[in-house]
Amino acid sequence: MAIALSRLPARLFALAAAAGLAGCATAPVPESKPVPQAPPSTDVTELEAWRDAELITGLSRDRFTLIGSGGSMLPVYGENTVLVISKIDYTALQRGMQVAYRAGSGARVLHVLVERESRGWRVQGLNNEVEDREWVTPFNLIGVVYASFVTDGGQKK
Repeated sequence: MAIALSRLPARLFALAAAAGLAGCATAPVPESKPVPQAPPSTDVTELEAWRDAELITGLSRDRFTLIGSGGSMLPVYGENTVLVISKIDYTALQRGMQVAYRAGSGARVLHVLVERESRGWRVQGLNNEVEDREWVTPFNLIGVVYASFVTDGGQKK
């Protein structure tokens, strides 16, 4: 899934309900191929998704908001899913986590950690038959999925 970086302005106000909306990074999966579950998500209008993501992003300096495109992470994340990404130390990564990283081409990619090796982490999209050619390293890691918001494509009013 390619993702477009959209750093939202942080609103600085208390949000008591944010804890109920926020998720956490996916725990490692002991199977041969990781099959992570999505962090908590809800189906909302595009405006609601942006607003909710902005609220959660604003609660920490270590979070960013991204919007997904492409089908490599289907069925977990589809087109225009709004994702809150949290920075994480490279040494804290675990198999099965959903990570955003910058490919050599400059594109931002959101895929799943498959296995750690000396070169870095092998990664693969859930809907892809083969692993990525590139590896996740301390130098290209953006962060892990903290929360997601599935938009309804503007159908709700």
